[in-house]
Amino acid sequence: MGSTTTPTFSSRRPFVVRHAARSVTAVAVAALALTACSAGGGGGGDEPDPQASYSQDQVVSALNSVEVEGQTLSAEPMDGENAGSQMEDLEQVIDQATIEPAQCKDLVKEAMDTSSGHVEDIVVATPSEGQYAVTALPMGSSDEAAEHARTANQQNEDCREFTMELMGNKIEASIEPRDLDLDKATEATLMNMTMDMDGQSNTMTQASAVVGNTFVVVSGQGGSSGAASPSAAAPDIESILQESVTKISEQ
Repeated sequence: MGSTTTPTFSSRRPFVVRHAARSVTAVAVAALALTACSAGGGGGGDEPDPQASYSQDQVVSALNSVEVEGQTLSAEPMDGENAGSQMEDLEQVIDQATIEPAQCKDLVKEAMDTSSGHVEDIVVATPSEGQYAVTALPMGSSDEAAEHARTANQQNEDCREFTMELMGNKIEASIEPRDLDLDKATEATLMNMTMDMDGQSNTMTQASAVVGNTFVVVSGQGGSSGAASPSAAAPDIESILQESVTKISEQ
């Protein structure tokens, strides 16, 4: 998918589909959201180095030095075998889901195919407390990373409002995307998404950008600082992304 974030559930597929439909559906909605974001924005005042290349070890080191609101992130490579199994589970769930408009299902499957070949390169970073996570995917070149971002952020107005049904659960989702201007980064976007299920409404914010050959995504609960009425406890996703990009660029 456009995002490098993967779901956190076991590889026992029948159990997953039967007992974790709601959490898996939410993950799938997040994947769909990234295919509906607008085209990426430009860089900020501090222009990025388009030819910069960072290894997975360098990305781990960089994210381990990110400090946000007094908390330092803890970063490590994702277990490739576990991530691959999770991706297979998610693909099975998407196949069984009913998504309207129907073309959105094709978009999310295409985005998942883009990421599936790189799961062993993913780096995941989280704070000791806080409702957000940073994932980063160093790729073969800056051109490849930029193309990956453009695929993830392709504009599709038909998917800004959509529904998903799976195992009797129905989610209605709406997305508000916008471009970002970040230092040291290109293809920067942010989206706020609202998900309604069983009379309950949840919001999430997801922002992404490219630094050199690395695609970086920050995901968190609650609306962003640019939302009309962000949650008081919501993390500042844009600032976390900027700090992550800056630290990677310093490697």
